[in-house]
Order: sequence, then C-alpha cells, then structure tokens
Amino acid sequence: MLGTKKNRYLLTSVIVVGLLVTWLIATSKPAPAAKPIRLPPIPIVDVLHIQPGSHRVWIETQGLVKPKTQIELVSQVNGRVEAINEQFSTGGFFDANQALVMVEESDYRIAVSQANAKLADAKQLLATEKGRARQAKREWRDLGNSEANDLFLRKPQLASAKAGLLAADAGLEKAQLDLSRTRISAPFAGRVLSKKVDVGQFVAKGTSIAEVYSSDVAEVRLPLTAQQRQNVSVSELQRSSVKLIARYGSNEYEWDAVLDRLEGAIDSSSRQYYFVATLPQAFEDSVDSNGVLEKPGLAVGQFVTAQIAGNNVDNSFLIPRMALRQQQQIWVLDNNRLAYMDVIVIQISDDSALVQLADKSQAKKPIAVITSTLSLALKGMNIRDRSAVVRDLSESES
Repeated sequence: MLGTKKNRYLLTSVIVVGLLVTWLIATSKPAPAAKPIRLPPIPIVDVLHIQPGSHRVWIETQGLVKPKTQIELVSQVNGRVEAINEQFSTGGFFDANQALVMVEESDYRIAVSQANAKLADAKQLLATEKGRARQAKREWRDLGNSEANDLFLRKPQLASAKAGLLAADAGLEKAQLDLSRTRISAPFAGRVLSKKVDVGQFVAKGTSIAEVYSSDVAEVRLPLTAQQRQNVSVSELQRSSVKLIARYGSNEYEWDAVLDRLEGAIDSSSRQYYFVATLPQAFEDSVDSNGVLEKPGLAVGQFVTAQIAGNNVDNSFLIPRMALRQQQQIWVLDNNRLAYMDVIVIQISDDSALVQLADKSQAKKPIAVITSTLSLALKGMNIRDRSAVVRDLSESES
C-alpha cells in the first residue's frame, strides 16, 4: 500500500512539473514583431500614343503573267510551206501583219488568172447584151407599138449578164484573197509561243501552224479573299495602282501596273474573287542608252507578287503587330491603369497591323497603346508609362 501511494505522488509531481515547464515556455516566448506589407512594384510599360487617321490598305497577293491576247495561228489555204520568216521560231518577235509562213502560191496565181479571164468574158457578154437590148428596143419602136415584151427587149438576158459580171468579179476577189492568204501573219505585233510547222510541210485549211501572243499588254490574274475584296474598288474613272514584283536570281525588279477589271464570277472551289492587272510593254527587256540591261522582260507563265493599293480607311490606327493581342484586342493605358479594347483587324503585315476600334463612339479619339509584353495583364491593374517615368526622373534630378 505504501509503495502504491508513493508512486501516485511521484506521478502527480511529474505531471505538475511538466505543466509548469510548459506554461513557462509558452509565456516566456517573445511576441512576433510586426512587419510591413510589401506591395509588388508597379509595372513600367512602353506606350505608343496614336492618333486616328486615314490609311491606305495595301493588299499582297500572287499571280501568273499571261498575255492579254493569245491566239492559235491557223492556215486558211491548202499547200506546201515554201518558206518561213527568220523570226518564226519559239520566242521570236514579229511585227503586225508581217508574213511568218509562206505557202506555195502557184495554184492560187493560176486561180487569179482564170478569174480574170472569167471576168473579161462576163464584161464582154454584158456589153453584147446591152447592144442587143438597144437594138431590140429600136426594132420594137419601129413597129409602132408602145408596149414591148420583156423577152423581146432582152431584159432577162441583160439581167443575167449583169449577174454574171458580179459573180465573176466576186470570183476574182476570192482568188486574190486566197492568194493573199498564202502569206500567213498575225494582225498584231507579238511573239511566237510555239511553232508547229516548217519548210516543206504540207498544210491543209484549218491546220494550226503556231501559237502567238500580242506583246503590247501583259495581264496578271490576282486572287483576293472576301475580306480583301471589300477594300479594293475598280472604276473606269480611277483605277487602283498595282506594283508587280519578280525575282531574277538574287535581284528583285518592280513594274507599275493598274487594276483593270474584276472578273464576273467567283471561283467555285476557293470562293475567291479574281482581279486582273494590266501592264503595257512588259515582255521586252529594258536597256539603257549603252545597251546595258536595266530590267528583264516578263515571260508568259512567270510567277509574280502583287501589291494592290486599296481603299483609304478613315478613323483607323496603324499599330505595331506586337501590340495586337489575342481575340482581336489591344491593351491601352487609361488613367495609369491597364484596359482592354476590342478592335477590328483590317490588315496585318510582318511588322504592323491596321485596325479600327470596335466601339465606334471612341473611333475618333487618340489611344495609348501598350506595346510591352506582361507576364500577367489584369484589367484595371496599375501600370506606368516608361516615358513618363523617365521624364519624372529627369525633372527631379534638375
């Protein structure tokens, strides 16, 4: 019993001492010192102050060069090719109505001679019938009868002789026309695209002898999307200018063309509009007074890049491309706070973007566009214009 009571007293003493030590430790701990709250620094950003204005839209597209006029040269007579012009070769230039292919003309000269003979016979017959008609008219008058028979007066024979003369004259004209067609030419100055006959070859009427094209005007068919189409207009009074760019090796050359017309149908597969730009005298090389090449001529089928001068867009802003954010938004500085602003993107190039404000009530007001990139951009957060910070520092130092 005594040992049991002693153990109880000892256990109670240990518990009391432990509680006392715990209380002393808890009450003797120093109170935590108050620390000031550190706010994150206000971001400093680059701001571009832009005024609204009227900006021209430049649309870039591509196309292939082709001639405005391209035909298949066809023989209109039968015969053997007797000679060809030295310019009648692929790539050769020729003048308007210059004979390129000469078909043997002996048969056609004979036909002209025969037609001349028939014409002479017809003239002689008509003269004879006229004389007979006058003689018949005198004879009938001598008979004292006022009414004469047409057959007796040889009116049908005279009409037949006149018709025969007209037919003979037409026959001569046809023979001369066939003779002239033995000299095959094009009605325009141009260039040979492909040659299909040579000396000694027999050609029949309707045989294709070459493909040629006019060298006076080149055309480029330019595809535009529906969005691009709304910024380009074509009128007879004022045609939009087009800059054509082609690369030859490491060099680039430019040609000034005009937007001539809009094709009447949309491409059924791509749903694109097609404009046609025209450029005069584009197929020949341009050389200076010393004969040095200044600009090479364009070639049919050549690929070129085109920059079309579109319409002017009023109340628009030309901003750096980096300032255009996702979902067609920009960040602007509004009373030292960040604000989102919705825009309508009209055109984007490599380093800039042409936009209009979606809120038309703000369209004529200047904007302060933030061009810096922020890791965290919250609407309404405090920001500072870098130029204003620099100005404040310079004023404080002075």
